[in-house]
Amino acid sequence: MTLFDGVFSLNDIFEILTIIGLIYYVVKRFILKEAPVPASALKKVDEEKLRSCLTLLQQSKKEPGKLYAVPKELEEKLLVNLHDTELLKQLLCSIAAHMGIDGSYIRLKFQDDANLNYAGNISTNGAFTTINLQLHSYYNLDVITAILSHEVMHLYLYYSGIHFSDTLSNEVLTDTAAVYFGFGEYLYRGYQIIETQMGFSYQKVGYIRPGDVKFIQEEMRNMSVK
Repeated sequence: MTLFDGVFSLNDIFEILTIIGLIYYVVKRFILKEAPVPASALKKVDEEKLRSCLTLLQQSKKEPGKLYAVPKELEEKLLVNLHDTELLKQLLCSIAAHMGIDGSYIRLKFQDDANLNYAGNISTNGAFTTINLQLHSYYNLDVITAILSHEVMHLYLYYSGIHFSDTLSNEVLTDTAAVYFGFGEYLYRGYQIIETQMGFSYQKVGYIRPGDVKFIQEEMRNMSVK
């Protein structure tokens, strides 16, 4: 039986759903100018969890850091060639130095694998620390700076003995700490939704949203006036 006989077949239903999906995409993308991204990418982090991260940092006697900025000369070179591995190692060392860490002892390895479910990760084995950084073509300098800031923050929190008991809370803590210690503007810009493949695909890095970054910054301002 077919649609023209007055009865919907399974194929008819699939075709209708495909058409509806295409219409939804066109309306969202080209009429409403909205990115048709998964709801999970826009999910807001619980504000109490963010506050608990800030409280833990305070209880650990850690003062908020000064705002970080990529050194101007290095920034200019990276904007010309963002995938220069030597320049990226200098960026890593600059971020690490902001946290009082000697970045020259950190190995920086590069990947470009869409099948991997991370933008960056860090492993520490005794005296050896390695950061793996994805270098996708659609990453800009803000995204890469945000990723490296997050990974260096993992190392800093590890050295400082600051952590929660579960993995997800630790990842949120790490992003919160990155804002706390001065990398907030890079996370705000780098954690935006990234449009890829001419608008047919969207990506996002980080465990918090840009709106969460602003919430953390506002909470820090409130803390400073108490």
